[in-house]
Amino acid sequence: MDVKQIAIIGAGIGGLAAALALQRRGFRVAVYERAKEIREIGAGVVITANARRALQDLGVDEALEACSSTIAVFHTCHFATGEVLRAVSSEDIRRKSGLASLGVYRADLHNLLMKSVLAQDPHCLHAHSEFVGLEQDGAGVTARFAGGGTARADVLVGADGNASAVRTFLFPDEQPKFNGQIAFRALIPEALVPASVRQRDSVMAAGPGRYLLCYPLRGGRIMNLVGLVQSDAWEEEGWAIPATNDEFARAFAGYEPDLLELIRNIPAGDVFKWGLRDREPLKQWTVGRVTMLGDAAHPMTPFLGQGACMAIEDALLLGRAFAISATPDEALRRYEEARRPRGTLVQLSSREEGLTLQDPSKKRRTAQDRGLLDYDPATVPV
Repeated sequence: MDVKQIAIIGAGIGGLAAALALQRRGFRVAVYERAKEIREIGAGVVITANARRALQDLGVDEALEACSSTIAVFHTCHFATGEVLRAVSSEDIRRKSGLASLGVYRADLHNLLMKSVLAQDPHCLHAHSEFVGLEQDGAGVTARFAGGGTARADVLVGADGNASAVRTFLFPDEQPKFNGQIAFRALIPEALVPASVRQRDSVMAAGPGRYLLCYPLRGGRIMNLVGLVQSDAWEEEGWAIPATNDEFARAFAGYEPDLLELIRNIPAGDVFKWGLRDREPLKQWTVGRVTMLGDAAHPMTPFLGQGACMAIEDALLLGRAFAISATPDEALRRYEEARRPRGTLVQLSSREEGLTLQDPSKKRRTAQDRGLLDYDPATVPV
């Protein structure tokens, strides 16, 4: 295929994974990031077997496992009493899916991907490059950046998240909307985690209109904590707005004492919140020589723990599609046909699971229950 360069907008996990998937198949990429420094914030993410198969192909899974936590048991607990209602072991997940689920510090995964991308091309990452628009013709795409800069590429990929500027440019009438959920997050050092929480390893506790999840990172040295609460309104922009321990604890009044103690033990200044925003599924991801991946294409609520996993899957399928196609148009068609049905399915399933989790009368269906972990992005037809 005669492709001189592929431009990627967004240097998060999805954008870097896509860059690496393309580089390993012989394509030259340039990645543009609006932030002044290309880095990932300190937060946790669960990486399940489906995404790990892609990371194996990208050559980073072994190193990621070494610096992460294999979650021994996923406990579903009664929100008020702490009674264990369901326990799914790592061995059970490994037996059914082939690989254990990892509790990952996002910055660790981001750093591994960035190191691998730079090893392929030390000049391909461009920080402080805010995408503002594009023009395209039959031969390629010209991206425009704040300040007047431009970049020419054969293909452009929007990997710039839920609030994607690429998606907004392509579909200006379709905007993200607050979906009725406020999220809190924090990281807690192991020494500040109550013994009963530490012993359970991972705790998911869903109550009426609320949902709390914690799991270990970095070999158990850090506990990741996420809480989601239904709310009628949200005005603030951003997804890392400072909050307080008291505010977090009040939102989960009535929860078991040890989980409330975990919230109170969060180091001062380390609680953040944001309002979840959602978009409706798109009927197409690709316009000419421009396509999207990850949350730009199919923004995920966190209730199935698949947001980062879907972006990593997208990235590998994009690379595989380019590797076997004769033209960029064929590659983009193959990629979208392979990924859009699954992206839409998981997007809608995660939305459904969010409502189920916060209604005690309904039975939850995890990503494993739904068969999502069986998907192999390294071998699925493209």
